[in-house]
Amino acid sequence: MTKYSLLFIVCCLFFSCEDYLDETPKSQKTIVGTSLMDAQESVNGIYAFLRAPYNKTAYAKMGFSILEVSTGALKPAVGTQDTDMEDAYALIYSSSNASAETFWRTYFGGIEAANVAIASIPTITDPELTEAKAKALLGEAHFLRAYYYFQLVQIFGDVPLNLTPSSSFEDGQLPKSSVQEVYETVILPDLQFAESAGLPNTDTSGRISLGAVKSLLAKVYLTMAGNPLNQTDKYALARDKAKEVIDAGWYSLFQSDATSTWFNKLNNPAYDNQEEHIFMVQYNNEAVGSSITVYFTPIGGEAISPLTLHFGGMEPEPDFIDSYDINDLRGQNQGFFFNEMDGVSFNNSVYKYFYEEYRTGNGLSGKNVPLMRYADVLLTYAEAQNEAAGADASAYGALNAIRSRAGLPEVSGLGKEAFREEVWKQRFWEFPAEAGLNWFDQRRIGKVFDGSAFGDLVGSTLPNGKILENDHIFFPIPQNEVILNPNLAD
Repeated sequence: MTKYSLLFIVCCLFFSCEDYLDETPKSQKTIVGTSLMDAQESVNGIYAFLRAPYNKTAYAKMGFSILEVSTGALKPAVGTQDTDMEDAYALIYSSSNASAETFWRTYFGGIEAANVAIASIPTITDPELTEAKAKALLGEAHFLRAYYYFQLVQIFGDVPLNLTPSSSFEDGQLPKSSVQEVYETVILPDLQFAESAGLPNTDTSGRISLGAVKSLLAKVYLTMAGNPLNQTDKYALARDKAKEVIDAGWYSLFQSDATSTWFNKLNNPAYDNQEEHIFMVQYNNEAVGSSITVYFTPIGGEAISPLTLHFGGMEPEPDFIDSYDINDLRGQNQGFFFNEMDGVSFNNSVYKYFYEEYRTGNGLSGKNVPLMRYADVLLTYAEAQNEAAGADASAYGALNAIRSRAGLPEVSGLGKEAFREEVWKQRFWEFPAEAGLNWFDQRRIGKVFDGSAFGDLVGSTLPNGKILENDHIFFPIPQNEVILNPNLAD
């Protein structure tokens, strides 16, 4: 972090709000106050930093797009005005990429907010802030700090490690810590704290739940088992934690019924924060509306938003669409990607999770953005069980639950490598344009799927002919940060 980054965080940390859904940061304090409400507001403020990568910035940019267009699944739509995304598609991983800087500044802002809450809540003596309430609030803060650091190490690799509120110039001059140190010092301890914080098993309001904590822990262990750490003993831990979520019965995959298809349920705000949705970025279409619908609309054709200006977003690579089994409902359902849905025609853009009825006259949507789904937990379990001890009936059950919902027949009798690759393929087909999951997966496993087989990620060729090299595993730390803190230089 840098001195000026910290000053930016100081300007946007503290919330004064009833509901973190309805407010944006207004001011910052290095302590959170003296009351139960102060403690609650300090934690509410940490959630707000989830939104920026999924909001349109700088006229035509949306941060998370840079993670989606170098996987072989998506590409910039014709006429897009997002130059950061176009650079990422061309594998120009520049330290001046503003979308990458959005991740850096926003997530470190969330970390600073969490540091303040974690340091301050234990000092509040308000009798209304009972020990149980304080611990639960701290659990939320620890979870969010872990989540932000988890994202940062996956995007940038080595990053500065700061677990206390910043109060001096020196706090902005920290050196980078290794990926392993960040996992061991903050990500795992924070999630383990949150796991024992007395959080509710599930939560339909969008706050952190025990189910979200365990699901993220499983994903963290699975990630640590792969590149760059390759701590293969973590497969068993990932399996066990995912199994806790599965056995608890807190979540289920959306299924089609007489009134709605499973994909419609994924799209419908009425189903947000429940069943399959474990952890989401929260929006409403009034005070805190999502501009992602404006981004995910075509330059030409009828738009999801009534606005006259749209940004083209992303579109699927033809080879990616062709890679789906002919019977796979995810490939058949054009609403999963582009072109036409419910009579709304599109020239190009991805059209995932957003329907016309869920936008307002200002072009903003109240639809939440999914960060973790139960489908991810099932595939995490299947992969981890196969790696730790071989694919048993439970691993096949988890994998086949995803296949069956997609309209595919169940598989059985696969060897270890074939089962592994089947899980990887299901992840690739299940999570395009979803919180960078495919980008993270490719770097974790070091492999890329070309529609017929897996090959090494490094040295692979994107559909646009660009060759992915070692320098494309992580994004470089933003140059603005390096200038202000030379300790961040390579």
